[in-house]
Amino acid sequence: MSASASTPEQVEAPVEPGLYLYGLVMPDARVPDGLTGVSGGAVRTVSLGPVTALVSDVADMELIGLPDEVRAHGAVLDAVALSGCSVLPVQFGTTAPDVDALASGLPVPRLEAYSDRLRELAGVVQLSLTARYDEDAVIAELVDEEPEIRRLRDLTRGQPEAATYGERVRLGELVVAGFERKRAADADFLARRLAPLAVEVRHREVGQVDTVLDAALLVRRDAVRRLEDGLEDVAAGIFPRIALRLVGPQAPYDFAEEV
Repeated sequence: MSASASTPEQVEAPVEPGLYLYGLVMPDARVPDGLTGVSGGAVRTVSLGPVTALVSDVADMELIGLPDEVRAHGAVLDAVALSGCSVLPVQFGTTAPDVDALASGLPVPRLEAYSDRLRELAGVVQLSLTARYDEDAVIAELVDEEPEIRRLRDLTRGQPEAATYGERVRLGELVVAGFERKRAADADFLARRLAPLAVEVRHREVGQVDTVLDAALLVRRDAVRRLEDGLEDVAAGIFPRIALRLVGPQAPYDFAEEV
């Protein structure tokens, strides 16, 4: 006869409902109706004196972090920015148990500083610009320009990888260095063309070999069309070697101090 071990009952973690915080707007901001946010919650406003908070109810403050929730957070902020309101984004995943806890966590001096920053951001929006190479076009340029790249390309073409391992490594190094050299010149060209079209440009770190530029542009609302027209002129002169992609208007994620 065998003895059976008893299994302790699983204890479920307590559910903690609360408020999810998206961002801050001015008290007189006309926020679009019908916005839904994280977990499908209806977005509403909560007055905090000098500013107003954008919040929604969440059933459990520990259930934040899925990709859909990240997208919902950004969609709320971008919809508010697109409507014409200046908005200060709050870090994704920020929650509070209730309105009183939210208010007590933001002292008046900080709220007044946020109000000042919102006034500074009135009338501007962010757009994000990426520029990417057509890799085949740039590699063809490098083959034409650099005899060593051409020699190694010809030497390794159609040969077993194991037999030409060293040459392939060297070829890869030269190609990457060639992309970096061209990127520096092309990114400088694009930055000079962007400068007159934006209030401010902030460059993000480039992580991919084919990325020429990844930048956030702070643009006056009444100058967005001018920026788009200017970029179309630039794109016409560099396509298909470089392709531009413009996203926005967005909330000023790159230009607002994190709340």
